Amino acid sequence: MDWGEFLSRHLVWDQGEHVTLVGKTGSGKTNLAQQLLPQRDFVCAIGTKPKDETMLSLIRKDKYRRIREWPPPTVIGARSQRIALWPRFERPEDVVEQQRVIDAALREIFAAGGWTIFADELYYLCRFLGMARLFEVFWSQARSIGITVVGGAQRPAWLPLMAYSQATHLFFARTTDHRDVMRLGSLGGNDARLIADTLGSLRQYEFLYINTVTGDLLITKPEKR
Repeated sequence: MDWGEFLSRHLVWDQGEHVTLVGKTGSGKTNLAQQLLPQRDFVCAIGTKPKDETMLSLIRKDKYRRIREWPPPTVIGARSQRIALWPRFERPEDVVEQQRVIDAALREIFAAGGWTIFADELYYLCRFLGMARLFEVFWSQARSIGITVVGGAQRPAWLPLMAYSQATHLFFARTTDHRDVMRLGSLGGNDARLIADTLGSLRQYEFLYINTVTGDLLITKPEKR
């Protein structure tokens, strides 16, 4: 399906519904996320790398405001806010402070409700910073308070199962790895063989979209920004 038609007529994405993106570096995952996020009014993107091109693009192109620690500056009456939470990370020992800052921010966001969290490095956050349990709380309990998680990873095995089972919208880039295909093929209550065959036939920058509520499957290719 044409990307414009997909966005305007097919993608019904309500606040509180989670989105999971899976694709290797260079698959177009970041470009896809940057075209979805403008649909949300209050977005916090989490930066985890010393040099993070995704965060730099959000700051330069989409005017996200960088902060090193939560909360962001208060803007009275603001109808939208786009924040890049990017703690200082210059030495290996900075990981301890990074974990503290992001953990505290997520807990404040949960208390506030209504935010969209963009976490492009879920594997790092969940495994290395030990936040798998916290994200599972967001995936399973935060929908009722209007919190959306848009999370990404390079491989499906690197994500907690809830990243799939609790997400309404799944986007998968091409993969032929048997373990990845088998894991993805079992999701969404769909035909595993059909999903496996489709994933292997995708072209560069194409994504297989799965709606876990309706069972819809389709292929689309985000426009290049």
